[in-house]
Amino acid sequence: MFILASASLSRKKLLRGHRFRVVPSGVREVRRKTLQATCVTNARLKADAVARRFPTEWVLAADTMVAYGGRIYGKPRDRKAAVRLLRALAGQTHTLGTGVVLQKGRFRIVKFVTSKVTLHDDPPVEKIVARTDPTQYAGGYAIREKNDPLIRRIDGSRSNVIGLPMEFLEPLLRKLEREAPAPVKRGRKVPLKGYILV
Repeated sequence: MFILASASLSRKKLLRGHRFRVVPSGVREVRRKTLQATCVTNARLKADAVARRFPTEWVLAADTMVAYGGRIYGKPRDRKAAVRLLRALAGQTHTLGTGVVLQKGRFRIVKFVTSKVTLHDDPPVEKIVARTDPTQYAGGYAIREKNDPLIRRIDGSRSNVIGLPMEFLEPLLRKLEREAPAPVKRGRKVPLKGYILV
């Protein structure tokens, strides 16, 4: 059992099969100079906010952003902004990054995962934006399971584009469900082999 510090429907769907409850962090996102610093900082802020309220429970937090042309994009403020962004990304390849933090009290497991996403040359942007709420998704888009009219190709984790890098998280969450790690000092290895507290 863990806490998901997010109200994202996409993330909840990806975590089906796991026992968790949702406690949105309510944290205002920040921007840093790089995609990695931005995503990891936001994920840590979200995890911290919820972990302070539930110090004996594992908290999973994540933040997803898009980088293109030297700029970092989060969720567009409205549909018009989403249309402008998707038109700019059409036919291009951008980087989508997700910072993930799994935290219990003061102890954290941190991961940053990127995927390369290439959009179709001339996607029906207005129709795509009209069918969903683009203000809920980094880059203003959600991915379809099949025959996506927007996305031509994904290099890297597909689930990362949806909202969480499950290739990293799945074995870790399964291990957490089987074990109850004892507290350890900062900087030492977690009883879950291969993961470091940072």
